[in-house]
Amino acid sequence: MKKRILPILAYTVFVAVISALITTAWFHYFVLNQNSSEEEQQTLTFLSADKLSKSPIKDGQDIIEIFSYGCHFCALNEKNVEALEKRMPEGKKLVRLHFSLDNQGGLARFAPVFATLQVMGIEEAHRESAYDAVLKNKIDLGDAEKRAAWLQENKISVDDYNKVSQTPEVKELLDYMTKVTQYYDINATPIFIVNKKWVAIQDREFPAFSDNLLSLLEHDKALEK
Repeated sequence: MKKRILPILAYTVFVAVISALITTAWFHYFVLNQNSSEEEQQTLTFLSADKLSKSPIKDGQDIIEIFSYGCHFCALNEKNVEALEKRMPEGKKLVRLHFSLDNQGGLARFAPVFATLQVMGIEEAHRESAYDAVLKNKIDLGDAEKRAAWLQENKISVDDYNKVSQTPEVKELLDYMTKVTQYYDINATPIFIVNKKWVAIQDREFPAFSDNLLSLLEHDKALEK
């Protein structure tokens, strides 16, 4: 009787061990890998064909950086984005749009400043100063009095700025930036939109990240890390 019980017991233990190993292997392969894939997907998403067809992005804006004067990482990346712009293929364009919301709160607070300077044709020349004002000197450029002092310091006419800020061109640009920000569910900066359909968060160092953006632009394909 004992001789018959021992093989049965051994077989039962064997089956239990194998089942445990299979369960462990399944968990690591399917569950952990799935979670890893989900984390990777969060840094790169794309629009469905239907949503893409309704995108508010204008033609010719092939790579868009959604940034904010209040974004520390945007300021740090400025030189890298300038280098990316120089690498753009012929006929392709990189455009910067300021993060913008209907209530112009948070990082969107400085969108009117960007839009006004952009329409005046002097935004690029004063971008670094705007970053420094907000991030280093803690100047609220959304406040009229503090903004006026900053404009004077940068030799920008306050009267000219105020007049341009009320023009239809500035309103149109603000509306456009708000539509893009909301349509693409942008809630942080910097974010890069490629070919209207890829939404990329930086997931590697420059210039490797630039390589990835250009691959999405030219080949519609992400590069492996």
